[in-house]
Amino acid sequence: MLESLKNKPFAIEELPAPLRKPVGTETPKPLKLMAAKGALPIAPDMLLYVWYQLSFEPDAEITAAVKETVNTFDDDLIIDLAQRDQPECILDWLAKTSTNPAVIEKIVLNNKTHDATIMDIASTAPREIVEIIANNHVRVLRSPEIIEKIYLNPNTRMALIERLVSLAKEHNVDLPNLKSVMETAGLKDDNPGLSDEEFEQVLRVSSQQGTAEAAKAAAATSPHAVKSLEECEADETAEQKEKRLTKTQLINRMNAPQRVRLALMGSREDRNILIRDSRRVVYMSVIKSPKMTIAEVESIAASKGMPDEMISYICTRRDWVRYYPIVVSLVNNPKCPLGEAVGFMRQLRLGDLKNLQKSKSVPAQLARQAQMLFKQKQEHK
Repeated sequence: MLESLKNKPFAIEELPAPLRKPVGTETPKPLKLMAAKGALPIAPDMLLYVWYQLSFEPDAEITAAVKETVNTFDDDLIIDLAQRDQPECILDWLAKTSTNPAVIEKIVLNNKTHDATIMDIASTAPREIVEIIANNHVRVLRSPEIIEKIYLNPNTRMALIERLVSLAKEHNVDLPNLKSVMETAGLKDDNPGLSDEEFEQVLRVSSQQGTAEAAKAAAATSPHAVKSLEECEADETAEQKEKRLTKTQLINRMNAPQRVRLALMGSREDRNILIRDSRRVVYMSVIKSPKMTIAEVESIAASKGMPDEMISYICTRRDWVRYYPIVVSLVNNPKCPLGEAVGFMRQLRLGDLKNLQKSKSVPAQLARQAQMLFKQKQEHK
């Protein structure tokens, strides 16, 4: 699996002799600052080595000076250095440091650039850069993770997505994180969908909202009562219901590939609508969205109207079933596979076991086992 590069500074003896003094551990800070600002007589082709090495300094003033210099120095020089035969780590660092699209373009076109660097660029690059990355078929087929990052970039047009998915299918390249996308490639859909421009605008706004929601959810620590998806919708205000209706009407105009992409990249509101799509490929994309929050999983696990396959998928996610409220919801959901429910039941506290043995909505076999387990735990209490 392709992963982002973990860059580290060069050993001092690996650097050319003239560069060791400006970046050495014993070098005084004023001299390092001058080097960071490009104010020392250093050969132009060695500048990136100096700045790269200084970017690991513990002094924030020095690292800030390096970043500022890279983005304010002679543009033509930096662009020229970006297309030269540089170490992979330096090109990767420059891609993460420079804000100049022309520099990024040269790094993308540089055959010496590591595939992991291209993968990272592909996730956020503007449309023009994404097109250049996608046109390098040798690279994207060699490292299909790049295709996955291109897909999740809201700047990527659907037409390009279709070309890349077709390319992957033609060469039997597996995209493990985009299985639903591969499925839609052969799906017949009479709905022409939104125009590229209209969908791009919807996706950009929804993607930004979804990212903010996921970050907020990750930071939340306060306990909350678990409500099913149906209960959450029943509690909506009139304004929220009107907003959801408007969004539903917009989503109804989308074709299957657009719905799948919105399910994977959009907001919670988008997922709440798309989860009721009749097509398996769409609703399973919702539950597999990387932006899915624990609170959403809790609501889905507590909902008895969700497809069996979705509940079964939640059971397989060990990062989700370590949350007690999700386990309780799954055990009490009649669509939870019996084998999984029995396993989860052993984690239940006495109060939840007592409720489970009296439940009329779960299989009788599960209720009986809950009764037996309740008695055992009471005896050992």
